[in-house]
Amino acid sequence: MAENTLSEGVRLFEEKMASGLYKEAAKVREDRSLPLDMLQEAATKAYRKNVDLGEYSVAAALAKLYDLPENLIKGAAIRSFQRKVDGEHYKAAAEYAKEFNLPPEMIRDAAILAFNKSVSFGLLKNAAEIADLFDLPESMKKEAAEMAYSKHMEAGLYNKALKIAQKYKLPEKMVHEAEAKAKGRK
Repeated sequence: MAENTLSEGVRLFEEKMASGLYKEAAKVREDRSLPLDMLQEAATKAYRKNVDLGEYSVAAALAKLYDLPENLIKGAAIRSFQRKVDGEHYKAAAEYAKEFNLPPEMIRDAAILAFNKSVSFGLLKNAAEIADLFDLPESMKKEAAEMAYSKHMEAGLYNKALKIAQKYKLPEKMVHEAEAKAKGRK
């Protein structure tokens, strides 16, 4: 009886995967507690189908979820990463590279591009957060934080400037200046 239930579950899983209903397939796997080794063939077929369609993010996610060989995960993830970079979605590319454990230099390169893009658009607080999130050099964090601080001070947003100065450990002089302005003193 249990063997029939197991084979029925695998058949249903394979059917859902072949139809591209990946969430439903995952639910079948979970509901029926199907062992991964019995799902490898269907997962590999779905992976290859998505690679052929250029759906690299989906392929990489399937490979990771169903424990396919590391070279398949990395192959699709690198292609998806490159698409994100080509589309100038640098922060998303850096986050993706981190999630899929791609080489550190890929994460760093994408993070630097995201940082520079934020700076060029005047999104200085965002640039500082990117530098912080991806452990970019301290000099980049300070540069962006100081520019964001100055911009907020010029705009009269003293409390925001103060928070930036404190978060990024800017010089005490800057902290005191923002505190004084925030309290209405000169």
